[in-house]
Amino acid sequence: METSKINTGAILSTLLHRNTCRQKLALILAIRLLLLLLSAMLVTKAQAQKIWEQRKGCIRAQGNLAPGYLFSQKTASAYVGGDIDLFFDNKASFTGSAFYSFALNRKNETGLKVNHAVFAGLHYHFLKPGHFDPYIGLTPGIGIVQANYADNEAIKRSNFTAAPLISADIGFNYYIGWIFHVFVKIQGITGQMTGGNLPAPQRLDEIKCMAGLGWNIRAWKPAKKDNEVPLLQNRHL
Repeated sequence: METSKINTGAILSTLLHRNTCRQKLALILAIRLLLLLLSAMLVTKAQAQKIWEQRKGCIRAQGNLAPGYLFSQKTASAYVGGDIDLFFDNKASFTGSAFYSFALNRKNETGLKVNHAVFAGLHYHFLKPGHFDPYIGLTPGIGIVQANYADNEAIKRSNFTAAPLISADIGFNYYIGWIFHVFVKIQGITGQMTGGNLPAPQRLDEIKCMAGLGWNIRAWKPAKKDNEVPLLQNRHL
């Protein structure tokens, strides 16, 4: 009887677990479908929205969760990040970004525990002002890093240390209107952590992926010689 009860309990537990997993999967699929539908609606209506005819003098900004991958450690990384572009020309902008990291490895594992970073540089935008805005950029930066390392059989943590970084990014913005835009961005980063009482340098080579919804504001109006028209209605690429 006891064996029968135990087996029955195990079966019920398995079934309930499966149902819970199915419910979670159904919820995730429903959310993804909803997001796809909303994105399709936004893109469909985008051609009828007003957008800036002149990017010069505009500020584009965004904030998001950013997953990444650290090549030397062969592990995933996660950040809360944000970036901003200040257009000093229709095809060029000053850019800056900041990332706050979250440790995904366990406390007793070696590897990076803190990998905060800030970057600043330039973006080049290939096309004239319109809905679609592809770009590339070069952004040097600095990281504030901390890592666990093995010392014989003990796991020790290094001191915080600054690490110089260099990064390049590629992406695009799709302007839904003069306030909002959708963006996709991929950023490659290279650098090395030294000091902080580490027994050996540690590579910080990484790739980050970002996507989401951003916003735009006009900081100043271009001079009249730029033939500025604040808003453009029904402009097509």
